[in-house]
Amino acid sequence: MAKRLDDALCLTEAECLLIDPAADQEILFDHAEQRLDAVKDLMFTLSTLEGDRGALIATDIANLASAARILLADASDLLVAARRQTMQKSPHRRAGGGHV
Repeated sequence: MAKRLDDALCLTEAECLLIDPAADQEILFDHAEQRLDAVKDLMFTLSTLEGDRGALIATDIANLASAARILLADASDLLVAARRQTMQKSPHRRAGGGHV
């Protein structure tokens, strides 16, 4: 079966992580976890910088926040895609949550 770009999921508004709807659910969860871990590591690094010695300027903080936002949006999209797979496998479950 050929993969089609039309079948990919794109849930974020500004950036677009294309998700293969036929991807294994465990792979979707793994990739979501990788992105959440990356954001966690970014925030840890930011929180452990020491004032002036860290030499962080406003643009650095804005860049870190932008990267964190994109990673969180990707993780959310991956979790929604995994949830959709769960819903397709057991249609009697009620849908909920999702990326806004």
